[in-house]
Amino acid sequence: YDRVTRQTAFAAIDATAGRVRLPFSPRTPFAFVSCAESGWPDVSGGAFVESNLAPEWLRRYLAAKRAVEAKLSKTSDVLRPVIFRPSLIWSWDKLDVLPIIPVFNLASALGVPFVDRTIRVGTLADAIVAGVAGEAEGVQRFAAMDDLAASG
Repeated sequence: YDRVTRQTAFAAIDATAGRVRLPFSPRTPFAFVSCAESGWPDVSGGAFVESNLAPEWLRRYLAAKRAVEAKLSKTSDVLRPVIFRPSLIWSWDKLDVLPIIPVFNLASALGVPFVDRTIRVGTLADAIVAGVAGEAEGVQRFAAMDDLAASG
């Protein structure tokens, strides 16, 4: 996860932030697909789930995602970070994940604070395009992604 997520994203952030800009030009939008679970420390029960129930591979994955989010926040003088935090991403042609989707969606609807509703890959893609093209900034959870996708 470190090489694929953190190192790759850091290189892209550094290259984008370091490019020559005209004076007074707007900040360059930079989209990053993180994950809903990156926000666990900010929600009730999330820290417990991460510390006590999450497998080691998930903790490494979250560390890489959070490192990228932190780096983006430090470059917001030249970049406009748009951080997408989807939960489970799905599509109708990926049958292996379809059975778990109702579980996530029901848990989210019931208010389980550390479970976000799932998002279809097309909705996420539309939200990214609209977020970069528009004025979106910061963390975008599922409701914001839905709104962005609908606006584009």
